[in-house]
Amino acid sequence: MQPVTRLLAVVVLYKLQPRDSSTLQTLLSVAASTYSEKLDLKILVWDNTPGGQLVEDLPEGVLYESAPQNPGLAQAYNQALRLADAEGYEWLLTLDQDSFVPENFLTRVADLGRELSQVETVGAIVPQVIADGRIISPFQFIFHAVPHWFHQGFVGISKRAAYAANSGSILRVSALREIDGYDPMFPLDLSDTNLFHRLYTSGKRVFIAGDVLMHHDFALLNKQARMSIERYDASLMDDCAFWDLYMGPLARFERILRFAVRICKDFFKPGETIFRERTLLELKRRLFKSRKARIAEWRAWATLRRDTSAQDQSVS
Repeated sequence: MQPVTRLLAVVVLYKLQPRDSSTLQTLLSVAASTYSEKLDLKILVWDNTPGGQLVEDLPEGVLYESAPQNPGLAQAYNQALRLADAEGYEWLLTLDQDSFVPENFLTRVADLGRELSQVETVGAIVPQVIADGRIISPFQFIFHAVPHWFHQGFVGISKRAAYAANSGSILRVSALREIDGYDPMFPLDLSDTNLFHRLYTSGKRVFIAGDVLMHHDFALLNKQARMSIERYDASLMDDCAFWDLYMGPLARFERILRFAVRICKDFFKPGETIFRERTLLELKRRLFKSRKARIAEWRAWATLRRDTSAQDQSVS
């Protein structure tokens, strides 16, 4: 008998009932049609709804954890990592609430989990993620500066650093343990980019499963409807910090050009005025404040955010 792939899946909710999560509902549907002889699957629902909520219609066997202080994604995934490690699961599947798990997903994950079990250089298996009709994950940086997305259908181990979205990523538990999991300094935005960067620098590689396509609603593609201005401000700070900390001058210049293009595009979107103004302020900050000063500014702000979140968790 072939070994069973042991997988813990965590679905993070925010102001949404489990029954209304496209991710959870499609995951449950796919799980029901996947042979149990191939896959040992446990599902954890982590609820970041501020203040908590009364949960209705939670399927039997699905674990539930409420985090009413809304500590972000990194905390949720790290808690799931600890559970997976304690219970001997080899792989951790991270998901948000707005994805659509395809029919072949778990069967393919079960097969790849077995095939790659002994290939310990592979720290992650990722599908190709599509949002608004285009591939948004995974990608590489050409010349360590310009993002380049893998062509649709690419299957294999990336030789260079590869980055992927949190939702749909299957992460080797032992590899995450080696790098101490997700970085609490990047609790939400850039948490995935930061994680995959650290996996790569620790010697791990990413298997691209381009034969699995996952559709996803991407907040940044619809900022007015999907993001608060506070969330957008935080994403700008974390974005700048990642590029300042880990990327070179050419990459930072490319990022400045990207933000300039975003500002121009937002001129044609009447509802994006406030976001355009914040993007312009951020662009000026990147142009006229030194890299050293930007890093110090972010580190003080992010440390306070991390410590405040930790205190809120301890009080609860």
